[in-house]
Amino acid sequence: MASVFKRKRDRQRKNASWFIAYSDENGVRRTVKGCPDKAATEGIARKLETDAQERRRGVIDSKAESYRDHAARPLSDHLADWVNALEAKGATPKHVELFAGRARRVVALLLGAKLADIEPAKNAKRVDIPKAEAKLTEWVGTARLPDLTADRVQGALATLRYEGRALATCNHHRAAIKAFSRWCCDARRAKEDSLRGVTGFNVKEDRRHDRRTVSLDDLHRLIEATQSGPEVMGMTGPARALCYRLAVATGLRYSEIASIRPESFDWNAPSVTVAACYTKNGDPATLPIPNDLADDLAAFVATLPSGKQVFPLPDEKGAKMLRVDLEAAGIPYRDAAGLVFDFHSLRCQTATLADAAGVSPRVVQKMMRHSTLELTGRYTRPRAVDIEAAAGMLPSLKPESDNPESIALAATGTDDAVRYLPDSALTAQGQRAGDVSGRILSPTDMMADSDAQALMMGGTREKKASDASRRALTSSVVITGEATRTPDLRIMRPPL
Repeated sequence: MASVFKRKRDRQRKNASWFIAYSDENGVRRTVKGCPDKAATEGIARKLETDAQERRRGVIDSKAESYRDHAARPLSDHLADWVNALEAKGATPKHVELFAGRARRVVALLLGAKLADIEPAKNAKRVDIPKAEAKLTEWVGTARLPDLTADRVQGALATLRYEGRALATCNHHRAAIKAFSRWCCDARRAKEDSLRGVTGFNVKEDRRHDRRTVSLDDLHRLIEATQSGPEVMGMTGPARALCYRLAVATGLRYSEIASIRPESFDWNAPSVTVAACYTKNGDPATLPIPNDLADDLAAFVATLPSGKQVFPLPDEKGAKMLRVDLEAAGIPYRDAAGLVFDFHSLRCQTATLADAAGVSPRVVQKMMRHSTLELTGRYTRPRAVDIEAAAGMLPSLKPESDNPESIALAATGTDDAVRYLPDSALTAQGQRAGDVSGRILSPTDMMADSDAQALMMGGTREKKASDASRRALTSSVVITGEATRTPDLRIMRPPL
């Protein structure tokens, strides 16, 4: 039975709330707050008790009630719980901030917000950033889970595209809001993933930041210029040179290199390990280091205290830092074709150099930690001059004899049976051929080049014989498309 009561400290207060004690469907005793009106609180108690009995009998579906309660909660509460879940799984603060920001932006757009109001421009003043964040929070605060429908989210992504955002950026926002929707389904906050049908965009139609690779000589020049360069963004020239060398040797990403500490290295079997929370696929990565680089890194790391960043890279400014060294080395950041060479291009260099060295595609895939060979192929970017050089290395198919006489014979079709092959090739062919009796023909059964030419020119290098009818029989050597043999007269002229 449910009971209604006031707490001792509230009994003297006129407007103090009443409380309800009741047993839920599992027999667990629970206490909930009612209201200052006793009669109304007693009505709530009867409702709670009735609902508990109906749940025990199966009349009320507890799951359906839970979905209904979650649907009534503000969407911002679910987003906050999702952020906590990401952090509990070990996601980096940067990853959490990016994902949560993109998901919140999609929610605001589907409710009708203007992108300029909720996302500050790149050149915005500091005072404008809090205003945009406050506006975004205001829009998200009015949303509920049922607002997340496939059609509305697809429309929000279309708005991003209409506002001039790159298709890759639109796909990043799609990935974030779909990840939130899947989490709601997995956490039993929504009956199903309502965004399963939301489609992305083909980024090949809108390439705004295509990367390129440079030659090995250019890489050497870049490292030399960086080594002797000044301090840039808190990093000395030698430190940046080691950073670039490590990026090319291992294929590590910018954020992965920034996470490296002195204890990340193993100098016995030279390698570096990146923790799972900093890798893109969520798996820890241990990558070997070339010996010459390992020696230079060991000397550099020995000067650093434990736990300190080996390479204190500035957040999201890798391209800006690299451009200083590119300019010093005389290498353009963007070439005539519009292709750029930024920090991530160093990772492309890893796959391209390994491929040029003859490393098998599967090994390159493992080295790059890619899920598919197709993805590895996108990172392997040979230069135009490399492709031209490869074309020049292909074998020539030019005929060995291009005199006018042979060209005329080829045009008349009379050279189908005779090929202008070296004597050694004809000899080898004769050793493999045989006649209808199965015997192996010796080189003397072959027709030399001079014999073949005389036969084609109407010569009579034949040994003639005659039968009883006085008809001439030839026993000359015949060259066919497959083998060379002497005709068998028993086949050429069956007995009468």
